[in-house]
Amino acid sequence: SAFLVSLGFYCIRADTSLFVFKWGSILLYLPIYVDNIILTGNNSSLIRSFINRLNGEFSIKDLGQLSYFLGLEASYTNNGLFLTQAKYAHDILTRAGLLESKPVSTPLHATDQLLSDGAHFSDPTLYWSLVGALQYLTITRPNLSYAVNQVSQFLQAPSVSHFQSVK
Repeated sequence: SAFLVSLGFYCIRADTSLFVFKWGSILLYLPIYVDNIILTGNNSSLIRSFINRLNGEFSIKDLGQLSYFLGLEASYTNNGLFLTQAKYAHDILTRAGLLESKPVSTPLHATDQLLSDGAHFSDPTLYWSLVGALQYLTITRPNLSYAVNQVSQFLQAPSVSHFQSVK
């Protein structure tokens, strides 16, 4: 981060893993996750120059255009970048044993109320894992937010009916 700051980047207060460079109308964005970074911006010559400076300071491997990062798949279109989590969602369905399930348009109706009684679910670790994965899936599937919020309220003591709601 000291190297980035020395080059004029600043860290976003809301997300300390995101660095931004702004000079006039030029913008560069650099999110960092552990040892993975993405560099994007509106000036390709400055991006190439920065990659060369970064490579001079650190041992890096340029993987080219973004295609997959932290469960997000990136596809390039004429209108910009399209993000999806199709592979990530498929992996969740596989883990839950639900690949053959039929889709529903609304996972949980706003009027549905989950109760805190009922038989305890035998594998709370699976419940926690699936709910956490679904929370991350809401990045590209905000229509799941209400249902995920509801099942998240029972992480402490999930019941069989709560797991049914997760499924």
